[in-house]
Amino acid sequence: MRLTLQVQLVLRTLLDDPDRELYGLEFVDGTGLPPGTIYPILARLESAGWIDSRWEEVDQHEVGRPRRRYYRLTPDGTEQARDGLAAVAARQRRTGGAASRFATGGASWNG
Repeated sequence: MRLTLQVQLVLRTLLDDPDRELYGLEFVDGTGLPPGTIYPILARLESAGWIDSRWEEVDQHEVGRPRRRYYRLTPDGTEQARDGLAAVAARQRRTGGAASRFATGGASWNG
């Protein structure tokens, strides 16, 4: 899986407490990314087997809101996420963080 900056933010949010289940808007709050970015990332992570999801079992009329879909890292996903983020960090150390600065707009071309 390609670990874009957005995917890295989602993975770090999940790794903060790998056993905790989070629902979509908690990712929005934890990463600062919009829902339109979060949900496709969650779908890709689930397709890759890195996370599992489940629908909350509540009566949405009783609780006054839609049901929530909860996401959690799988054991393999936890290992893959840690390994992937470690590889990204190692690559950034080797390049002096240049790739990270470029991806976030911190570098500029003066040619």
